[in-house]
Amino acid sequence: LQRLASFDRWIDDQLEAPISRTEPYVRANSNGSLATTRHMIWWMNAIDGRDQLRQRVAFALSQIFVVSDFDYELRNAQYAMSGYYDMLATDGLGNFRDLIEKVTLHPVMGIYLSMLRNEKADPARNVRPDENYAREILQLFTIGLYQLAPDGEVRMSGGKPIPTYNQTTVEEFAKVFTGWNLADADVWQSNDLTKFDKERPMVPVEEYHDRSEKTLLQATTVGPGLDARTELGLALDNIFAHQNVGPFVSRLLIQRLVTSNPSPGYVGRVAARFADNGDGVRGDMAAVVRAILTDAEARNGHLSAPDTFGKIKEPVLRLTQLWRAFDVEPGPDADGVYRPKARAIDQIGDVLGQAPMRSPSVFNFYQPDHRARPGSDIVAPEAQILTEVDLASSNNMLFVQIYYGNNRTQDRTNIATINIDREIAMAGDVDALIDHLDVLLVAGRLPVAQRRAIATHLTSAHVVTGVTAAEALQARTQRVLDAVFCIVGSPVHLVQK
Repeated sequence: LQRLASFDRWIDDQLEAPISRTEPYVRANSNGSLATTRHMIWWMNAIDGRDQLRQRVAFALSQIFVVSDFDYELRNAQYAMSGYYDMLATDGLGNFRDLIEKVTLHPVMGIYLSMLRNEKADPARNVRPDENYAREILQLFTIGLYQLAPDGEVRMSGGKPIPTYNQTTVEEFAKVFTGWNLADADVWQSNDLTKFDKERPMVPVEEYHDRSEKTLLQATTVGPGLDARTELGLALDNIFAHQNVGPFVSRLLIQRLVTSNPSPGYVGRVAARFADNGDGVRGDMAAVVRAILTDAEARNGHLSAPDTFGKIKEPVLRLTQLWRAFDVEPGPDADGVYRPKARAIDQIGDVLGQAPMRSPSVFNFYQPDHRARPGSDIVAPEAQILTEVDLASSNNMLFVQIYYGNNRTQDRTNIATINIDREIAMAGDVDALIDHLDVLLVAGRLPVAQRRAIATHLTSAHVVTGVTAAEALQARTQRVLDAVFCIVGSPVHLVQK
């Protein structure tokens, strides 16, 4: 921002940056059956990619359009998993209508939510269309359970929320999503998907598509007699046109990027940009993200309810922030891979409770309406995985990274190390060091009492005057390490404001 002078110019620069992809690295460095290389390149892009905004939005979208390689078939399809993530990175800042079609037809989604080889009803074989994808595209991806006002507030009737659809609607959409197979599949049914292409979009097989008339959202009918591709397009148009999509998607993205409890005004302003980007285009996601990040509430907080503004940091983002803040470097023998000490990169999720595209279900690691405490109106989605075990193990990992994974430690040939030279140079002045770390790690929000406690500890525990040069260097180093962990390991670091 200092170099580019404005938020808008920074966003322009980010949109123009080359896209950091994952699939080429995974394909070049694995046989596609293990997740390790996908995790490697995800972290490399998260740390080194020029397109940080695009990568951040892709990570947010991966928690909305959820797929997970907890699924056995997808665990062994890492080229396809990487291609799905790259699709989110590429198209996530394009048009939402195009995005939902690419999500719908991606084989990874077809496998995960069983749209792949979904077929029309056959009573003789006791077959009926699978409702899985039909339900989730409505409930989780686009419109949600209840009708929304333009500002995202739930519409009520008789004291109850008004549903957006019912079971019959799901059944009708399930019929739409029939007749799709992998692009190179030569059979409709098989027990082994391994040999087939799971990267190219699925293709229609008309024999298995339901051609009956269907009634979709807002009593819109399609058919009868339409082919699978035509009907799919009309059904996605029907969803895209629904008045809920703008406020529903806007709120989810605001929660992932800025604050868990956006005001109705904030949601409404972003949703209005979804409806019209200023040039009459609906669903322009670059315009939506720009509106989210440049809104007055994003810049100044929720002035009428300041205590509710902000969000708990996702565990993954706590680590990426620490690494980026201190210019992390991979070990000289690590082939460019960022590995925490004593952990393989694909095992970070076991410690943090979260890893890219490793959600335990389609409902993500946490739900957007998870309450901070029972009976509260305040939501804190990320608190759903903030268990005692995950919090303790995350802080342990951060402790080990800070004290044993810095550039002043000896054994770092294969592990990621943070650079603390800049901080050591200023450690003679405790107040200056704390001021610097306050801005770097918690955006200037360090409480006065915590600042005083840290200063007292650093001054009394690590003496830098009246000692030898070697002892002074050691004391300054320990001052830095203690100061960093006293902030990173504290509750204030858990919250993004």
